Amino acid sequence: MKRILWLALVSVNTWAAPIPGTSSSPLVSAQPGLFLSPKGFRLNSAQTAWIQSAPPKHIPSLVTVYRSPIPASGQQPALTVRVDDLRSNQTLKVYVKKWMKDYSRFGFEVLTAKPIKIKDSQAFLLDIVSRETHKQLRQVVFLREKTAVTLTCRDGRDSFAKTVQDCNEIVKTFEWVD
Repeated sequence: MKRILWLALVSVNTWAAPIPGTSSSPLVSAQPGLFLSPKGFRLNSAQTAWIQSAPPKHIPSLVTVYRSPIPASGQQPALTVRVDDLRSNQTLKVYVKKWMKDYSRFGFEVLTAKPIKIKDSQAFLLDIVSRETHKQLRQVVFLREKTAVTLTCRDGRDSFAKTVQDCNEIVKTFEWVD
């Protein structure tokens, strides 16, 4: 009987690390750059070198940030993830149109505004440029029930064409989870 118990214990795979938080711990070995939201979506840094970091504490609607490891233009390119809880259900188009008109008031010019599809999710893409600061943005907005998620990629206008390629790779990983 002792032999059978010993054999059973030796053959069991264990997933715990000898010391929690070490390299063999699931806490540390999870996919780097993966963001799982309690709001029912996930995304990751894909095959980019971008690093996920904590959002600024003074902006509670930002839930995570991805940053380029090498500043291309003196300003570090970034992709922010913002979550807004809506009071009522509405369509994606209605939600975006409500605040899209405010861009011109804040000195932005909308270059592109169109619906797109990412995996199985409907989204809305906005390309925006600041007339004053020479920054360019790409926003991709997702909406499900009363949760709106806005991914905003930003960089200087001169280096945005390169930056947006990495941002697009990250955006393509977005998916709602059930």
